[in-house]
Amino acid sequence: MTAFFMMYLMNNEYTAKGEQPIQGILCLDDKDAAAKLHYLAREWQYFPGKLLTPEMLKKDPGYYSCYISIGERNEMELGNEEASTYGCGTYRMLLILPEEEKIWAISMAEVFSAYRIYINGELAGEVGNPDEKTYMDRVMNRVFTFQGSGVVEIVIAVADKNHIRSGIQAIPVLGSPVRVSIQRGLRVLGSGCAIAFCICIMFGTLMVHVRTRTKEFAIFNLVCLCVAGYSLCSLVHNFFLLPTRPWYALETMIYYLILSCMIRLEDCIIGKKRGIYLFLLINLWIVVAFFLEIFAGILPSARLLYDVVWISEAVKWVAAIYMLLNTFGETDCRYGKIVLAGTTIYACSLVADRIGYLYEPILGGGFPETGGLILTAAFGCVLWRDLSEAYKIRLTYEVYSHQTELRLLAQKNHYDRLKEQMEETSRVRHDMRQHLRVLSALLEREQYGEMQKYLCRYTREFQERLTYHSYCKNQVADAILHYYEELCRKNGIVFQCQVEAPEKTGIQDTDFCRLFGNLLENAIEAAQLCPKGSSRFVRVQIRTRSNKLLIKEENSCTDPLRRNKTGFFSGKHSGQGIGTASIMEIAARYGGFADFQSENGIFKAEIFLHLTQRDTEDRLYG
Repeated sequence: MTAFFMMYLMNNEYTAKGEQPIQGILCLDDKDAAAKLHYLAREWQYFPGKLLTPEMLKKDPGYYSCYISIGERNEMELGNEEASTYGCGTYRMLLILPEEEKIWAISMAEVFSAYRIYINGELAGEVGNPDEKTYMDRVMNRVFTFQGSGVVEIVIAVADKNHIRSGIQAIPVLGSPVRVSIQRGLRVLGSGCAIAFCICIMFGTLMVHVRTRTKEFAIFNLVCLCVAGYSLCSLVHNFFLLPTRPWYALETMIYYLILSCMIRLEDCIIGKKRGIYLFLLINLWIVVAFFLEIFAGILPSARLLYDVVWISEAVKWVAAIYMLLNTFGETDCRYGKIVLAGTTIYACSLVADRIGYLYEPILGGGFPETGGLILTAAFGCVLWRDLSEAYKIRLTYEVYSHQTELRLLAQKNHYDRLKEQMEETSRVRHDMRQHLRVLSALLEREQYGEMQKYLCRYTREFQERLTYHSYCKNQVADAILHYYEELCRKNGIVFQCQVEAPEKTGIQDTDFCRLFGNLLENAIEAAQLCPKGSSRFVRVQIRTRSNKLLIKEENSCTDPLRRNKTGFFSGKHSGQGIGTASIMEIAARYGGFADFQSENGIFKAEIFLHLTQRDTEDRLYG
């Protein structure tokens, strides 16, 4: 509410600094008056029920008139609920400008629904045709320039026959052509950026919906489309001369469609279905409001118009209260607090809109539009955070899947090598009988020299045929180490390994696989990036000391280690590394920690895992 109050004070054409008219006269005799923007909001002289020209006012100045402020009410009925909302009227204001003649500009935004503007007694321009017999409604944001000094008269004759609002609804802005054009350009730029941003988000959510088929992204995509359409409605009036029907009816329909989609989207995020009846009720009101805008000519008086306005406000309030109550008890859920904050801000924007109803923003949208945009951003934040977490889970799953495949492949290679070694052992055992016969024959002949030579040859052949060695008795660790040893050999990387660890470590095989798999895979990938001819190596040491399993790994690398407060950046992509995060998570789970360093082209990793006394009783050889 404080932020909306500051907006009301600092970004409001009604409260902007500058001179205001008094009983239809605005004094701007300051020399620097043209360098400022003047918002002509107060005390226009108004002639109800008359389409007057400067000549008519000059000939007969006795027409009945009153003084009104722009935007306070519909000027055709002047607050009389029994009067018709349609008719005509003439606005008049006298400007007292500096004696030095300068070029001025006056910006006219929404005037319903046709008007002519006269400056210094001459027709400066017209939008539509306000004449009764040839009436044609048109709306467009226009800028009219004139050259003047001293006393300048501005007369605006307005007629309305088919829109529920009538007269001048947006404050005319007076200033130099450059200042007026800059303000108009900033508004157009803001609307264009909002539309472009919404379209980008819309295409992004559409792609996500096509891939995931989730209802939330489909609804949010519709919300983005409606927000872009709503911004487009105000933007097109800067470039095109359009009738009020059906464009303003579409604008109203889009606004309430955004509201209904937000209710449905909140139900989907929170996991409730209580808002389906309110959703259907608002959709019914969308149809009613659309046809009221289209067939506004059937309204006999302003009373029904005021009733429609109150119903519209009630729909907004009911929607805001429902969304507040719907999320108030759900703050413990995943994103309940974010949604609650967004709905609270939206409800505050409706309160601010009722308290400060005389609010016409210099830049940006009104209070409900601002609150609705923040609520949309809250929903978008929830969905995109959910999507990012799902993407992270997917990456993690891919890593786990890769490690599982690695484990199976390493076990298969290990099994194949063991099988080959067992077959070779069987052949050696079979051949041993023949060797024993030869040795026995040499011994009977007392040919000890030949016997010694034969034993040397046999020993050398035996060692060559049985070359397999085991790093440790832990089958998972031994299989993975042999797998990466073979991988290093194929890529020309020196692999050195020293193992001194128990057979039963108390560490699950899947965790062992993930730890060694991530560690050695990253090491080999880093060593492969080193230029050819340089030292490329991977060294691994595994020891047990003081009931702790110590793993030390070193490898050559080229890129320095990059880290932030939460972890390490990946060398494969711009995000954080999943492998190092997985290693740190496993180390923490087993009461230890992992440390990573990089200096002088060498990456070093030290990992400590806690072991129980029972696990360390069985020692293995290195």
